[in-house]
Amino acid sequence: MDEIRRLELECVRWDQATDPDNGETYRVCLLHIPANKTTAAFSKPVDPIVGELIDAWKDVRPAQPDITDRKTGQRRQHLFCYRAQLIGSAYLNDKLIAILCAKAGIPESDSRGALTSHRARATIATQLLNAKDPLSLADLQQWLGHKHPSSTRYYAKILRRTLSAAYKKADYFARDVRTIQVLIDRESILTGAAASGEQPWKYYDPGEGYCSGYCSYDFFAKCPHRLACARCPFYVPKTSSRGQLLAVKDGIDEMLEQLNLTDEEREALEGDREAVTALAERLADTPTPAGPTPRDLGPTGAFVPLTQLMSTVPAQKPGQHDKRDTDRKPPGYQE
Repeated sequence: MDEIRRLELECVRWDQATDPDNGETYRVCLLHIPANKTTAAFSKPVDPIVGELIDAWKDVRPAQPDITDRKTGQRRQHLFCYRAQLIGSAYLNDKLIAILCAKAGIPESDSRGALTSHRARATIATQLLNAKDPLSLADLQQWLGHKHPSSTRYYAKILRRTLSAAYKKADYFARDVRTIQVLIDRESILTGAAASGEQPWKYYDPGEGYCSGYCSYDFFAKCPHRLACARCPFYVPKTSSRGQLLAVKDGIDEMLEQLNLTDEEREALEGDREAVTALAERLADTPTPAGPTPRDLGPTGAFVPLTQLMSTVPAQKPGQHDKRDTDRKPPGYQE
């Protein structure tokens, strides 16, 4: 909290780096951290959205006088200064975090105690250390500004660009986000069929590995079964006549939509078969958008991973077609 309060007005610097794998360039946001009780001032890479929001605040921040920094004794402009005063030392933990928790609909404390700025710092460090391409302990040591971390026995000097590349590669913001394809039926919108509820206008495609069909539920992003489809009446099999029509129908637009994933959904998408099974079992008694639970829907509505089905499906001869598969409808399905 003390470092945040004492950030200088010009604490952000923009740079560019090159991805060694594909040669693409990307923006690097460097945040200058003021000296603290154990470490001298240093700069570290942060997500570009941090720099963008700081620049946005500077555009509306009223002019403020120079204030003496309590650590260095130098007079300078501070980023979070208002009415010629720094924000209070308890503002972040006692006020701002409480406001954010209320807006997000989560409690201000958990089994470990109150949510604080230091807890958030530890969470980011854990994410960076456990990412698909994690920072090394030496990288993390420098990113956190630790002088004597208990997890390392030495302090490694790393070039700023090397540290920036390691942080970019960890990409902890993106690990909980997945982009899926959405089909938009313009004809249904223009004819008013969507507004009257006669026909869906949006079809989500979760992917072949987890749902071999489309979901016509408008609020797919909030459905607990979205990546473990329970085959409820909103489910449209791709092999059905209706699903095949979507692939060739005129007036169908394609778009992409991002979903924020839970930890269980992310593990399932990363190929953990046990996580897939656990997710489906946990949702067995959770109502689908249509009302019934996966357990109510029975065997035909139960979620089965595609990898499990492939070993049981007999090979078909070229051109062979199984009418039973294409015409099968889930319970309660209406054309």
